[in-house]
Amino acid sequence: MAFRAPSYLRKKNTLKITLLPLLLFVQIAFGQPPSNETPTYRELIDAYEELAAEYPEAELTFEGATDSREELPVFVIDSKKQFNPKNSRDNNQLVTLIINGIHPGEACGINASLEFAREILEAPSNEVVYVIVPIYNIGGALNRNSTTRANQNGPRAYGFRGNGKNLDLNRDFIKCDSENALSFARLFHKWQPQIFVDTHTSNGADYQPAITLLTTFPEKLETMQSRFLTMELEPALYEGMLAANEEMIPYVSLKGTTPKEGIKAFTDLPRYSTGYASLFNTIGFMTEAHMLKPFDERVKATLNFLHVLNKVTTEKKDVIIQLKTLADKQTTEKAAFEYDWKITEETAVLSFPGFEADTARVSEVTRQKSLSYNRNQPYREDIAHFKFHEAGGSEKIPAYYIVPQQWQKVIACLYANQIEMTQLEGDTLIDVQSTIISDFKTVDYPYEGHYLHYNTKARTVKEKIPFYAGDYLIRTAQPGKKYLAAVFTAEAEDSFFNWNFFDSQLGQKEYFSTYVFDETADEVLKKNPSLRKAFEAKRESDADFAANHREQLKYIYKNSEYKEKSHMR
Repeated sequence: MAFRAPSYLRKKNTLKITLLPLLLFVQIAFGQPPSNETPTYRELIDAYEELAAEYPEAELTFEGATDSREELPVFVIDSKKQFNPKNSRDNNQLVTLIINGIHPGEACGINASLEFAREILEAPSNEVVYVIVPIYNIGGALNRNSTTRANQNGPRAYGFRGNGKNLDLNRDFIKCDSENALSFARLFHKWQPQIFVDTHTSNGADYQPAITLLTTFPEKLETMQSRFLTMELEPALYEGMLAANEEMIPYVSLKGTTPKEGIKAFTDLPRYSTGYASLFNTIGFMTEAHMLKPFDERVKATLNFLHVLNKVTTEKKDVIIQLKTLADKQTTEKAAFEYDWKITEETAVLSFPGFEADTARVSEVTRQKSLSYNRNQPYREDIAHFKFHEAGGSEKIPAYYIVPQQWQKVIACLYANQIEMTQLEGDTLIDVQSTIISDFKTVDYPYEGHYLHYNTKARTVKEKIPFYAGDYLIRTAQPGKKYLAAVFTAEAEDSFFNWNFFDSQLGQKEYFSTYVFDETADEVLKKNPSLRKAFEAKRESDADFAANHREQLKYIYKNSEYKEKSHMR
């Protein structure tokens, strides 16, 4: 039988039989097409090494540790053969960063990016530098299997979603529990991309297109950049895909049970790749190829998107660069940070190419009603698209933050994100505004290795606090200002507080003994008439409080100088 090796196993038109695994030969013998294959990690790196050796416009490097034994691979395509971020900025080249295999079972982007790199290298553009991470979650890629993607149609074998620490790396961009995330942050800030792409495979409803697109929600971006994204860039991508005979629709997240009840935008918080990128005014896209389409169709759809993106961003290069430069400047001057984002009830109309859903089907396994989609009944219908966000909270950004040196993990994250900091040269007392946690909820079951807090409430107090030589002073008027506000605004969804970075502050270290504090409490009330008045009012209005000796003393203690000021701070 005639056989042409998959593109990742060949060099231009040269058949590379030596790299074909024996199992692939067995599959071919039994008629299974090689289009259902994705390379192993080693095969993938070999293929990129060959491209780098073949094309002087390409370079493969390894940029920092991961949670596996391998370092993070980075493949750069630069027609000017300089491979230097500063030179790219000086040359007014657009930088597009593409990350693949954050979930290694979602392998269509792994194949598509390799093919895209080869095709771009045949005629590299002077306008765009491509920085490609061939596979991000190397630990998951090495944990190869054929069963963990139970809802997915191929490929034959693929990597596992969790990394070596069983972390979902697309929840790790703020908390940085993985070496991968720290290395990625350094790579991201080294290149400062204007465009970011993260390739995935979707789960969820069934519908006709092979690919959907998740775009970072524009309300988070600076005004001009937001308008450009919604009015020019996104429409051009959707139109370009249609022109390539590849219809693309927005990411399908159901409002109800089926798409006919409407779909809603994805709220990409900073923990996610595109949400993280938007903190630094990088426009982020996440492709989601449809899990039930054949693997080769998903690869083709993702490849088509990369080519359309290349065409559109090349044409609009100058405005994309200018708008990011403007947004970076505006960020340094930003007065407030918005958070607690929610999707509104306002809708747009979306022409949706779906399949009719059957909600009355009875499962042969459970004998209960089970949703299914009938591919023999396609439809196109206008549905509601809940695509607009509004912020529930806003916090004034201070001129400075101070981070005591003992919070080493915080400092490691700040360094990785190239936050400019200076260390105090001597011990000093500083008048500051402290955040005091007044209330929060915590999940009942660990989420990505953390007991994540939420619904956090806080208040601020003015205090004079001692700081010491080596503590970090951070001026917020810098490009990372939105990142700083996101991690240090305690109420924000992905703040360092909510990710448990400061949980030790929640524990009270000193207490009072009832029989000892009784006389002290009397002295406290004598010296503080306003506290006495509030105490007596509470005792008169609350019978349970008035009957509880310990609770009354506790009230006085908590509102006195004896209560440790660092508790909940």
